[in-house]
Amino acid sequence: MVLSPAPPCRLVDVSQCLEDFVFPGNPALSRNGPHNRVPGNNREFVYDLSFCTQSGTHIQGPHYFLEHGKTIDLFPIETFEGPCLIIDLEKRGSDTTAEDLQTLIRPEERALPILILRTGHMDEVLASGVLDSERRPGLSPGAATFLAEETSFRMVGIDSVGLESRKSQNFEVNLFFCSKEILLLEGLVNLCTVRNRIAFLHAFPLKTRGVEGTPCRAVIRDPDPECKDLAEAFGIRIERGRESDDPFPRPPR
Repeated sequence: MVLSPAPPCRLVDVSQCLEDFVFPGNPALSRNGPHNRVPGNNREFVYDLSFCTQSGTHIQGPHYFLEHGKTIDLFPIETFEGPCLIIDLEKRGSDTTAEDLQTLIRPEERALPILILRTGHMDEVLASGVLDSERRPGLSPGAATFLAEETSFRMVGIDSVGLESRKSQNFEVNLFFCSKEILLLEGLVNLCTVRNRIAFLHAFPLKTRGVEGTPCRAVIRDPDPECKDLAEAFGIRIERGRESDDPFPRPPR
């Protein structure tokens, strides 16, 4: 894959702080310190942190629901960045369906590597301090199947606590994405300030072994709105060709 020089962009931080939200049942961030552990007259200020892998804005892979699923360190580094499509989901408290996504995602956009679902839910939760389950968005099993089988998205992000179906009993949508090795990026914020439908995402996990995922610093490069063709500006070839010509192949299984 060869990308042309990037267009003029502004960086949009779409990450929340690790301590901003704690999912029910998870431990909160623990900060201990400062500590001074070096000799000499110049005191150091070092802190010990303890947190859950699902803290804050985080990215997760197959091991989340599969005991022998691929851990996050086994994915190539290029998996965690790329051109992204940002679409708005309006449904709250009910599932977005495959038919909804077929309408929202243009056929030529389905060859992009990353999909970002903008709902505004996470910003609402952080502002109110209340996680109201009746306001949470979700994807139907059919919508998940559409994304896995009829698009090239290798990562799906959302500005909510997750994208599980409102009707599922055992996290069937999450389990399905794990089985397809599609990464999930959850807890995004500040997506309302991104101006474009097509942008460029960086969301690198911490470099550690043997876990399902980690917190990440997710940043979107948002091009100047005067760019007439953002796909061309990023050097993106979004027309669908043969599988071997896919410019953004999913990692080998």
